[in-house]
Amino acid sequence: MPVISWARTDTARASRGGALVSAFDIEAIQDQPVYTEYGELTPERMWQNMEYFLKAVIPEAEKAGVKLALHPDDPPVDSIRGIPRIMTSVAAFRRLLDLYPSPSNGITFCQGSFASMGGPGEDVDIPAAIREFGGRGAIHFVHFRDVRGNKYHFEETFHDAGKTDMMAAMQAYYDIGFRGPMRPDHVPTMAEDSNEHAGYSTIGTLFAIGYIKGLMAGVRG
Repeated sequence: MPVISWARTDTARASRGGALVSAFDIEAIQDQPVYTEYGELTPERMWQNMEYFLKAVIPEAEKAGVKLALHPDDPPVDSIRGIPRIMTSVAAFRRLLDLYPSPSNGITFCQGSFASMGGPGEDVDIPAAIREFGGRGAIHFVHFRDVRGNKYHFEETFHDAGKTDMMAAMQAYYDIGFRGPMRPDHVPTMAEDSNEHAGYSTIGTLFAIGYIKGLMAGVRG
């Protein structure tokens, strides 16, 4: 997510029980000015930069035993303010891994970002993607969260209220033998909790961790 990090157009959308969630609607950013002094950049230039970076860094990461884990663009739209966002599809992550095949070149599998990658009626099969990238040993870090909607219009949800079969996702991690770090990442801000740091409510995080632990217990039987 070069220059512009994860972006939302609303960080206080009303959800169930008085909770607040973040949301993105592409119309709200379409008239924003180009961000950089260099004008609009191109996807081709971004891929060139990616290849340059990987070729420079991965050999050193291998020597140090470090695993890199690239996060998808969030939201996974083609461009924001003239800056292309190239990590917006399953195919893009295949390309990333093929640029420099290495145990050190991998993915932060952010389920919310992957789940929002498709357009209307084009949902990504999250368990299938986990099995594909996990089969390559490429998932180094997991953000276990969910959304409702698509890349142009979505909102983050409670873990039991999104579009993904979360039990099937957890089963996929178990089946591929994933043993890396996993966190909820963004969560709803619960009623009466502070929304000063939207997405990181303490009470919402506790709910999320409990849900995740329950799914782990379920897949272990």
